[in-house]
Amino acid sequence: MQHTTLRTLLMAALLAVSFTATAQQGRGCINDRYGNPQCPPPGGRCVADINGEIRCSTPGGGIMLDRYRTAQCGPGQCIADRNGDIICSSTARGAAATNINGEVVCTGGCVAASAAACAVPVK
Repeated sequence: MQHTTLRTLLMAALLAVSFTATAQQGRGCINDRYGNPQCPPPGGRCVADINGEIRCSTPGGGIMLDRYRTAQCGPGQCIADRNGDIICSSTARGAAATNINGEVVCTGGCVAASAAACAVPVK
């Protein structure tokens, strides 16, 4: 009887750890090169660059890797243009898309993405 109770408690503890890890990963957290989870600010997203460094967008902002696999961020959603340059909406939570001519159009106007606009993840 005690063996069954111990097994039940162990299974419950494993499930709790599993749900916690899943909830953390569900927030957009990703593991760095050392296996440590790195999490974006609320409303942000993270990516790993070519060196394995984690960079995140600001809340409502966009993030993409450029042709050199360097994280580039902007105030709103980002998209690569036909030359491979990353262009972002100038508005937080704003959209970016390409039109029929292959030109990038954005909510509130477009701005060039930059590495300086990216945030360091929450540890």
